[in-house]
Amino acid sequence: MSTYVQEPGQDSKNLAAITHVASIFFAFLAPLLVYLIKSDDEFVKSTAKEGLNFAITVLLVYMLLGISVIGVALMPVLWLATVVLYILAAKTASEGQVYRFPLTWRLVK
Repeated sequence: MSTYVQEPGQDSKNLAAITHVASIFFAFLAPLLVYLIKSDDEFVKSTAKEGLNFAITVLLVYMLLGISVIGVALMPVLWLATVVLYILAAKTASEGQVYRFPLTWRLVK
């Protein structure tokens, strides 16, 4: 549910959705750049912050999975789950709401 007094504009919704889709291909770089560049738009900044926290969490999980054979075998499952969650986040952002990724360590406040 949106916590904003005013509905975000269509440009903000589009940029937030594109940020999540770009994260599929560019990991934490896409939300980091948007977070740093669009700090004047609260909706886009909140969306990018959530995406950045999720990307950092996924990166840490990949590092942990990489230390065992079973973990390496689970990496495709993590990749698929990550793609699905980014698509859900993009859809939610296009509707003007910030998607809260599950099981995410929120380092960026």
